[in-house]
Amino acid sequence: MNSQPKRFDYAELAKPDRTHARIYTDPDIFHEEMEKIFRRSWVYVAHESEIPNPGDYVTTYIGLIPVIVTRDEAGKIHVLVNRCMHRGATVCPYEKGEAKTFTCPYHGWEYALDGRLNAVGLPRGYNPGEIDKDKLGLREAAKVGSYRGIIFASLDEVPDISLEEKLGPAIPILDAYMDLSPTGEIEVGKSGVYKHAYRGNWKIQVEGSVEGYHPIFTHHSAFETIGRTMGINPKSSFTGSGKTGLLGRDLGHGNNILEVYNYTDEQIRQRYPQAYIDLLKDAHGEKRAMAALRTRFNLVIFPNLAILEYQFRVTRPVQVDLSEVRIYHTMLKGLPEEFSALNLRRVREHEFFYGPAAFGGPDDYVAFERIQQGLVADEEAPWVLLNRGYTTEQIDAEGCRYGDLTQETQQRAPYYEYRRLMARTLEAV
Repeated sequence: MNSQPKRFDYAELAKPDRTHARIYTDPDIFHEEMEKIFRRSWVYVAHESEIPNPGDYVTTYIGLIPVIVTRDEAGKIHVLVNRCMHRGATVCPYEKGEAKTFTCPYHGWEYALDGRLNAVGLPRGYNPGEIDKDKLGLREAAKVGSYRGIIFASLDEVPDISLEEKLGPAIPILDAYMDLSPTGEIEVGKSGVYKHAYRGNWKIQVEGSVEGYHPIFTHHSAFETIGRTMGINPKSSFTGSGKTGLLGRDLGHGNNILEVYNYTDEQIRQRYPQAYIDLLKDAHGEKRAMAALRTRFNLVIFPNLAILEYQFRVTRPVQVDLSEVRIYHTMLKGLPEEFSALNLRRVREHEFFYGPAAFGGPDDYVAFERIQQGLVADEEAPWVLLNRGYTTEQIDAEGCRYGDLTQETQQRAPYYEYRRLMARTLEAV
């Protein structure tokens, strides 16, 4: 029996202008992605607003690995593998909460918030030397970092770039998102979380989070409702040539952005109370305040986080053809009471498009599943085309590729990093 692992040429499977259907359907490629991308690069795990106090925790996944994100008694954040070191049971079954310790339900092994093994069940049954408590704490992520409250981790000591390098040109975009609050802070998930599963590969959602080509075809009902209730024609941005004046940009390291709106000063004044605009100017200075108010975007931080106008969207791979998406609504922290309606509007506009019975999100998940159904025809039609606008891409002053938002620059962006990470051998990482 041949037990040698399969070898894949990812430069051939993920070309700059197309990807092979196999990278969405092959279980061996999926498991290699879990090792080389999710286990051994910077991955989003939580936001600090979800664990504001000592003892707070949330559970999530890094790829297929269950983890607990905790804040210990000293306020330090830890990312712990949610797996008892004795017989393997998860030690925390809840999505979030407050705890002093985590206790395995099977044999009573107890762990501290920083992962240390505090105690074992029936300790007198162990002979001297059979338990080394110092070596049997919960395994902890090798690297943990945070920017503007956004927590990233890597399970293994491998990332060859710092978190700041990883984020790169995305940093001012993240700043603008946070600067809509006068305190520069947001709260994630406090006003709601949507959970969706779809029968499709995780990369389909990553590509779809910055999809500028499909809306006028996929979201007819949403556009018609917006036009009828708000007197706005969203299709007006799309001309026969497909040029919208809005951009998609490759921000490097797999990150990318799709511009959704770019408000003029007059549109800003129409959308927001002048007192709120002045509040932000006082808090952040006029330039930063106007930058925050002007732009609306969909931002992907590769591999698993998308930040949209009112949400943190987290994509979790489950199987090669099964993914879970959790959409955490975001609220502006520190708004004075007279501006509370702004947060309420964020909730209502989010519900309109992204909820389980909304006008946009459900359309996308149907499309994702139909994509996966079609991709099994990889012998008859092996390629997924991402070549729209490829030959006319330009480079901006920051060295970022860009094109019109319909022209798939942002869909191509993750695969530059994908090729780099997947080309590494497991021995090297």
